[in-house]
Amino acid sequence: MKKIPVYTLQTISCKPSKIGHIELLRFEDHLKNIAGVHFPHRHDFYYLLYISSGKGTHTIDFKTYAFEAGQLYVMSPGQIHEWNIRSAMKGYVLFFSKETFYSDSMKVEEQWPFFHSHFNEPLYLIQKKQRPQITQWFEWLLHEYENHSAHHSGIMKHLMCSFLYKLSDLIQTRPTKPGHENIVRQYELLLDTYYHEEHELSFYASQLNITPNYLNSLCKKETGKSSKTLLSERIMLETKRLLLHSALSVTQISDHLSFQTASYFTRFFKKHEHMTPFEFRKSRLKIVEK
Repeated sequence: MKKIPVYTLQTISCKPSKIGHIELLRFEDHLKNIAGVHFPHRHDFYYLLYISSGKGTHTIDFKTYAFEAGQLYVMSPGQIHEWNIRSAMKGYVLFFSKETFYSDSMKVEEQWPFFHSHFNEPLYLIQKKQRPQITQWFEWLLHEYENHSAHHSGIMKHLMCSFLYKLSDLIQTRPTKPGHENIVRQYELLLDTYYHEEHELSFYASQLNITPNYLNSLCKKETGKSSKTLLSERIMLETKRLLLHSALSVTQISDHLSFQTASYFTRFFKKHEHMTPFEFRKSRLKIVEK
């Protein structure tokens, strides 16, 4: 079983970036320059893919989507993806590293919550009337990206910042009550940080300075799922990644995810997937080999 590759912005780039932490290309040009990239793979940077036209599929963390015009794929570091191109593609790809906007006052995962979100799909369909506006934004970005003005880097980053805020307005998925969304969002970010070592809801509630019952109530209102379900889903996602894309044994995965025993880990997995980890690995690898 091969270990899944992790690509940095430098290793996946088809040309040296003029800015350092950002790369922007037309999708068709990007496809011409990634012959050496292995699929499936992970990135250690943020990734936006906008589809203007073409046919194929895009698989992200075990879920497959059929390409169609107007799709916007939003991916965060660590997600696993691959695609199957069946016709000429057109669109845009925008990559940027964690350091691009990182400061005490601005963090990607807090400013633009569609990144690092396991509560929402990584795919948004832009309405037809809004697609010319999205295309124009990408063209503005591309024009500036290829520019060589004295303030090129600053202009590019501020233009990207405005674009991401515009996307946030366009793809708002549900109405939220002031304060509630932020707490649930902070819970999600805590899960991303501690899921592999903390399995008790009391830990997360204490980090948020609220009670476990209140956390559960907010999660149900905002996502339709209990706080325990969201924690279990995060553990299960990483478990599946490790089962299919690492050579770790079931016992090693159990230890990595801080389960008390491998047998308890197996019972946990079977409760959610209706098969053992070994059966899951065997069945999915057979599908891949076909």
